[in-house]
Amino acid sequence: MPHSLWPHGRMTPALDQVNERIRRLMDEPAGDERTEAYARLLVEWAEVFRDDVVQAA
Repeated sequence: MPHSLWPHGRMTPALDQVNERIRRLMDEPAGDERTEAYARLLVEWAEVFRDDVVQAA
């Protein structure tokens, strides 16, 4: 599956790391613990993604 690319066609290391942690988590058995961990990772992903966006003039 292709990755989202930032900026100039490359993922930032921090975003790539969060994505990898999400991928590894999805290999875990489904359950409440995984659901809570996924929610925390989504918040972290959003924060990293937001920090990676450059505002247009």
